[in-house]
Amino acid sequence: MIKRILLIICVVSLVFPVISSGQTKTQSLIIPEGTNIQISLQDPVSSKLSEPGDEVIATIRKDVMADGMTLLRAGTEIYGKVTIAQSAKRPFKGGQLHIKFDKVRVDGQIYKITTVIQSASDFTRDEKVKSDGEGTLKGGTSGGKVVQNVMTGAGIGGIGATIAILAGAQGNGGGFGGIGISRGGAVAGASILGAGAIAGLLLTKGSEVRLDEKTVIRLKLDRPLSID
Repeated sequence: MIKRILLIICVVSLVFPVISSGQTKTQSLIIPEGTNIQISLQDPVSSKLSEPGDEVIATIRKDVMADGMTLLRAGTEIYGKVTIAQSAKRPFKGGQLHIKFDKVRVDGQIYKITTVIQSASDFTRDEKVKSDGEGTLKGGTSGGKVVQNVMTGAGIGGIGATIAILAGAQGNGGGFGGIGISRGGAVAGASILGAGAIAGLLLTKGSEVRLDEKTVIRLKLDRPLSID
């Protein structure tokens, strides 16, 4: 009897480590806070046509790497929703667009994520829109559009209007469009040309935020992501 009990104990001691090793869970992969992710949309989104609540699906453009390890593979789907979609208005008010990406699919499993959009670059139009720090993209106002509207309102040639507006814009550092026309600077310049120019200025509408499938959107992971 004693020999039989000892034999059973020996067999259990040999088998137990195998069972334990088979039940050991794989260590979780931690993607650290601050990780940058480049994505592209599957369908276009804009401040004018989209509405809050619209679902947005994007894919990761290239592998997300850290310390030689692939954290997220290119083609991985990320899901989000439009939370702000405000079209551009007059005068000078650009559109606003905010997309909250909060889910990612890895190996068929959905994980919750916290991200912030940093910028969106459209290489076909050579345009880049930066977020306000909280992930909201805001459209500006084209300097060329301002000049054109003022010229139309004043009914004069282009060079005089351009000189007047740019002279008024000096030192105002506002930043509408590529030539940095601010609201105050443009008004000051247009006032030199009279009421018609100011009327044309006030007709200037801000730019919409438009993101198509080729736009490169840069996300930052705001909290660590644990993947089992």
